[in-house]
Amino acid sequence: MRSVKAMNRSRAVPILAVLRPHHWLKNLLILLPGLAGHVGSPAAFATALVAIAAFSLCASAGYVLNDIVDRADDRGHPVKRSRPFAAGELSIGHGMILPPLLLGAALGLGWYISPAFAAVLGGYFFASLAYSLAIKRLLALDVTLLACLYGLRVIAGGLAFAVPLSEWLVAFSVFLFLCLALMKRGADLAYRVRAGLGDPSGRPYRLEDGPILGCLSAAFGAAALVVLALYINSPAVVRLYAFPEALWGTGLILAYWLCRILILAHRGELRDDPVAFAATDAPSLVCGALTVAIVLGWAL
Repeated sequence: MRSVKAMNRSRAVPILAVLRPHHWLKNLLILLPGLAGHVGSPAAFATALVAIAAFSLCASAGYVLNDIVDRADDRGHPVKRSRPFAAGELSIGHGMILPPLLLGAALGLGWYISPAFAAVLGGYFFASLAYSLAIKRLLALDVTLLACLYGLRVIAGGLAFAVPLSEWLVAFSVFLFLCLALMKRGADLAYRVRAGLGDPSGRPYRLEDGPILGCLSAAFGAAALVVLALYINSPAVVRLYAFPEALWGTGLILAYWLCRILILAHRGELRDDPVAFAATDAPSLVCGALTVAIVLGWAL
């Protein structure tokens, strides 16, 4: 007869898996407004860390609900079938306990930062819930909402750091996040083609849509690069940088990274969300470190 300790341990592993802690890395986007605005206060960054924790808990609540809703479709996917609910490692009863606990803790931390931040956090949760229940099945609207979920993290970062978001950062974020959302869809289709699978169930895309998704992703990535180039040549950049020409280095780094990750997505080798992939990919981490070094070091 199994001991209580062994049973608890066996249940803890799938619970941790369903929270998707590797996706918490996407919440580092909350730091973007502080880095772009050259915020140097340790207290502000401490608040930002609380904000990242709040978004991580909130996102995990959404992941649990999404996996419960998707468990039937996930059983037919070569990778997603190993998710705890699809694999039968975690019961629906145990799963339904997690979202209210996670969301309650997230909103508590959010309210500690500010009521406005808590409101954005709540909006993020309900948007992710709408995505899981219906919008992920609607052509093009699904990637638009995914881009908005990325963008809400940047808005929350502005509130956490108490800095206004510039129109440049907003425009850049819109195009870049649309690029990444489309890339995620195209990468999944490319993987299915390589694996000899058919059209994904429960999704509005077909295998034949892969090329157009790749083209759209590249187009929005190029638009993000154009916005960055216009920003470097704008009067606004002079107020923040003594040597704004150094920012061209960030443009070259972003161009390289987008080219590389688009090719990986086209090959079907991008097996995760692009932002989560970048957080564990060595060349992407080098690109990120160089970008931060230029923004906070040489360009100042």
